[in-house]
Amino acid sequence: MPDISFSFMLPILEYFAKATHSYGLALVLLTLLVRVMLWPLVAKQTESMQRMSQLQPTMKKMQEKYKHDPELMQKKFMEFYSKNRVNPMSGCLPMLLQLPIFFALFATFSGPPFGDKPVAVHVKVINQANAPKEIKKETSSDGVPFVSNTGALAKIAVFPGEVFLPVGDSQDFGTRSVVGNVPADFKASWKVMEGNHPAPPENASIDENGHAVFKKEGDYQVQAIIPGVAKHESFGFISGLGKVANGVELLKPENWDALFLIVAFGFTMWIAQKFTVKPAQQPGQELDDQARIQQDTMKVLPLVMTGTFFFIPLPVGVLIYIVLSNCVQSFQTWILMKKPVPPLVGVDDDIIDAQFSDPKQPKGKGPKSDGGGGKKNAKSGGPKQPDGMSESERLRLEAAIEGTGEKISLKTKEKSMSGGGEPVSGGKGKSKKKKKK
Repeated sequence: MPDISFSFMLPILEYFAKATHSYGLALVLLTLLVRVMLWPLVAKQTESMQRMSQLQPTMKKMQEKYKHDPELMQKKFMEFYSKNRVNPMSGCLPMLLQLPIFFALFATFSGPPFGDKPVAVHVKVINQANAPKEIKKETSSDGVPFVSNTGALAKIAVFPGEVFLPVGDSQDFGTRSVVGNVPADFKASWKVMEGNHPAPPENASIDENGHAVFKKEGDYQVQAIIPGVAKHESFGFISGLGKVANGVELLKPENWDALFLIVAFGFTMWIAQKFTVKPAQQPGQELDDQARIQQDTMKVLPLVMTGTFFFIPLPVGVLIYIVLSNCVQSFQTWILMKKPVPPLVGVDDDIIDAQFSDPKQPKGKGPKSDGGGGKKNAKSGGPKQPDGMSESERLRLEAAIEGTGEKISLKTKEKSMSGGGEPVSGGKGKSKKKKKK
């Protein structure tokens, strides 16, 4: 799999950095460029989400009606999806296609040039007399990108890549470029880790040149720290793009910029969800299970994520990226959600009529039935109007008048069809005017 961050993101970032002479502006421009490129996928995902939200009320009624026949219920659901050209999984694919790009952006802003990043190799120390030293790998499996002061790109690996050696033995480690060239003055810093903490000097040590001595058996990790050339660069009120602070360190005045960005992340995430989650249609209207779960998640998730970032050490450059991404996402969602959705095509007259006769739903905005339900409407469809017509019959009559272009009043048409106020019964009744004739 190609390294999207090294092959695509970093070259564009360096282009913007050279054009603007600012890694901060380059970060903003790269984020905006990627968001614009992903617009078609975002639009497809939002459209699918909006369409599924539109289908939910009707599907809930269908689910209630066919709850004793699951097989028929699934058949009706599939027919409903097909007639409205909706695929329940169509919103997942655009999201999955975006994930590798977002991970690549995260990797770009969390390592060089914005911050230091380690390249690690494994060392196994054995407590056996006369045990031979054995080099398992020539170089480390992973390479870390390096960006020089001139903007040249390289990928750095550590050699040897994995070593088994006896207690008391030593090993020299070094770095080499596996892609690109590094300047002559390049130098990595070194560290020996035991578990998740630096190894005590009495167990293992390493000097600035990569010469390590292991005095106690165990598993160690030797790390070469690849420097980020822009980690101390300021941008606006931010004192350093590569600065990392978490926990109580965020309360120090010099880290208030990072604290502000973490709080801004939580707020912009809440705003983005506000545009995404559909509210109740009427004040006091009872929410269905899905809407209730969405609203509960909208309240809790921003707080949980913000609290998590208080304890996860992230470079300030990453925080700028996620706050800006949330702002752009909110703007994109706002634009897309303003677009009208096409009307629904029903597959069940009883359910569609129930929607037409719903007093909470405005007239003329419900989905139109494809006809053929006159008998059902006369028997069980919606409340009758004073002239004897149900609401669904009235809506169908209005649609027929508009379609034929006849310039007659609705009241006259109703009387001619209903026989002067008599309710229509399956279209069998004849008007009294014809009898007089």
